[in-house]
Amino acid sequence: MRKRKKSSDKADIAYLSRFMGAISPDQSRLNEIQAVYDNLTLLGQLLGAGTDITSMRQDFQELAAVLLEQLAKEHYKKATLNLGSCARVAIDILTRNLYERTADIGFLATDIEVCEFAEAVESNPEIKSDPDWLVRLSNHFSEYVAKYSVYHNIILLAPDGEILVQLDPKNPVTKSTDTLIDEALTTNCGFVEVFRQSDLLPQESSPLIYAYRVMSKDGSHPVGVLCLCFRFEDECKLIFDSLLSQDDWLVITLLDNTGKIIATSDVYQFPIGAYLEPVENNQCSIRRFNGREYLTTTHQATSYQGYSGPGWVGHAMAPLNHAFEMAEALELRDVPEDFLAGVLNVATLFSDTLRGIPISASSIQQELNRAVWNGNIWLAREHNSHNSAFAKVLLREIGRTGVRTRNVFSESTTNLYKTVVSSVLFDCSAQASLAIDIMDRNLYERANDCRWWALTRFFREELEPGNASINTAKLTEVLRYINGLYTVYTNLILFDTSGKVIAVSNPAYNDLLSQIISEPWVRPTLALSNPQRYCVSDFAKTNLYINQPTYIYTSAIRSINSAEPVGGIAIVFDSTQQLKAMLNDALPRDENGRLVNGAFAVFVETDGKIISTTCEDLTNGQKLDVNSGFLSLQRGDSVSGIIAYNEIYYAVGSCKSNGYREYKSYGDSYQNEVVALVFTPLSQSVVEDGFYERYNTPAENYALRKPRTTETCDVATFYIGNSLYGLFPGSVIAAIDTDRLTHMPGSSEWVAGCLMYEDEALSVVDISSLLAVNLVEGERRKVRAENGVKKQVLLLRSEEKDISFGVLIDNLGEISEIETNRFEAVPFTINSNSIIHSLVKPENMESARRMLVILSIEKMLERFNLQP
Repeated sequence: MRKRKKSSDKADIAYLSRFMGAISPDQSRLNEIQAVYDNLTLLGQLLGAGTDITSMRQDFQELAAVLLEQLAKEHYKKATLNLGSCARVAIDILTRNLYERTADIGFLATDIEVCEFAEAVESNPEIKSDPDWLVRLSNHFSEYVAKYSVYHNIILLAPDGEILVQLDPKNPVTKSTDTLIDEALTTNCGFVEVFRQSDLLPQESSPLIYAYRVMSKDGSHPVGVLCLCFRFEDECKLIFDSLLSQDDWLVITLLDNTGKIIATSDVYQFPIGAYLEPVENNQCSIRRFNGREYLTTTHQATSYQGYSGPGWVGHAMAPLNHAFEMAEALELRDVPEDFLAGVLNVATLFSDTLRGIPISASSIQQELNRAVWNGNIWLAREHNSHNSAFAKVLLREIGRTGVRTRNVFSESTTNLYKTVVSSVLFDCSAQASLAIDIMDRNLYERANDCRWWALTRFFREELEPGNASINTAKLTEVLRYINGLYTVYTNLILFDTSGKVIAVSNPAYNDLLSQIISEPWVRPTLALSNPQRYCVSDFAKTNLYINQPTYIYTSAIRSINSAEPVGGIAIVFDSTQQLKAMLNDALPRDENGRLVNGAFAVFVETDGKIISTTCEDLTNGQKLDVNSGFLSLQRGDSVSGIIAYNEIYYAVGSCKSNGYREYKSYGDSYQNEVVALVFTPLSQSVVEDGFYERYNTPAENYALRKPRTTETCDVATFYIGNSLYGLFPGSVIAAIDTDRLTHMPGSSEWVAGCLMYEDEALSVVDISSLLAVNLVEGERRKVRAENGVKKQVLLLRSEEKDISFGVLIDNLGEISEIETNRFEAVPFTINSNSIIHSLVKPENMESARRMLVILSIEKMLERFNLQP
């Protein structure tokens, strides 16, 4: 029996493009034109007369394939960017959160209330039933969870596993045999972290618990084990909800090191406990699950402060039939078309392949135009041919197809460019949201820390009024111990009710001791009504932080015997390092995980004043010069757009703070509004006051063929520079490209080179200098390169002198039928060396852009002394 092959790990673009609805219109238009090419190629081969477009058909087919492939790749890139961002943010946000928990357990395990109770029970087991002790410690735990709401239970155990006290009265467990107890008692690490079944919490399938030993007062032996029970499901839901909308098809999961789902944003599609196969880090692949195919990516956790997490990964998936819906360029809806056109014109995001598509399309159009032009030359020479009517129709359709080819490629390429730019806008917006979320979550911990540390009994006892011998050395020791666990602070300061500094954790600030703090937050701190309240300084320069701006979080220290403040604690946040680190973690990265060159991020207040930035050209306190629309947002809202900043176009995403849990929520008295902005460069310059002049071939009124009542003659027109010239078709052999042109060293300056045509070597002359063309050669090259236009050669023949030669031109015009009465002789002011035969008056003198100049092949031969 033959087994079916396993689906490839790699995501196949050809297969994925079937699910990209946004590229279907482009595919349909290209298929329609391909069918036209097929028909015209067959008809052209039947007619002859230079109308065989087989090579152009092949060029179109190849270019269409390239375009569709690039469209699919960019849609894939944007979709995977979204997937990767969700997977990475989910695991990194959780890792940052869990890092804080590792510090919490280390500090709370040394809490005086906890240590004294555990040691008292060791000495007198009856104390574990003392209601006064139990109520006091339960209230103590309640105070802690009121501030650190990420925990749902705190359990204190004796070394033998007996539960001495716990916060949750509904938990029926009284004794545990979990191995984490022995681990906590013996570990050399600062914490024990377990995520599995535990008899400590039998109602949870896999609780996340942080544990550590509680030591005796003299530090000689452990007297208990403290466990902090984390709200894992609740926290994961908050993370998932912040990343996904209600109608989002994307699913985010967290996997353990075996691939088992431990958290999911959709339990119905991906239930807890199911196993998934992770994808190689930062890569994307197709995975099947429950009979459905998903586009999938996996991201490992980024280490934070040396903590890498429990070994979990973020894993994001989207059903293939919905994976590319967000890949459409919706982020550009509010960008004005003219402004966007300028951005696309100079953007540096596009690969050479993308840039080459419109140029190749122009080249195809040029070849088609040449085929039409040569066909019309044939018709002009063979005007009595029995195939002339059919040929005219065919040539007209070929010409229309050329124009349509360029238009379709131009429109599709513009859509492709928009997809690329919209991907950058989406990424900027997502990264700005990440930056502000990291900040809110981080500062939530700071608000908790100051309030909890203010409840430290030793601080309260030492600052009691009437205490004549404050133990400054011990206070300093405790502060340094705390600061060692919580390294995001540069200093912890204790002060009394007069604002006098009692102790500091950082010896570099010992000069503050016994000094009165004159900061504006001192009085409000001492007036706080209850232990849940806290104060935060403005983001301003302070001598408590080497005269740099920062946030200082404070809370009142209250009397042991009453609720009256006896002093306060101020914790100085290391804003320079920490805020910049948050922004660095939110900087955009490319598909290979490298930082995007030139990108930067900024935290600002709503008036634009910079709090922190990764850009060396900006400084804290400076006003950021951006549109007010990026700053005047509602809580939690985000916006993206394109701006010209410092002579460069940038994609900008901004997001306003929404708080985290109870921090800066609507019930919190502290409502500091901060906006995160992420900038990604789109160009190296902005467009000039007008785009470079686009080379074109406007439809002059000379080319209009309509019934004539007077005698007419045909004129083959062409362009040199922006000027229009003509020759009588009888002297024109054909127009060809310059691929076969060979430069001839040592030849005259007007000789462009030599080429072989039908086994004959022909000289090619450049007559632009004789015609005083108003566009210098450098500008001509630029215009042609931007439009995919290459120079061409007109092959001419003088039957009178039996000689053929070529003339270098910039572009072809039309084969125009012109009344003979519109021809004017050359004015007498033109010298005898001129190669001009005559001039043609426009039919409508008011609307004419230029006069048609008819050149003389005989005068050219004479002027350049060309001989047979």
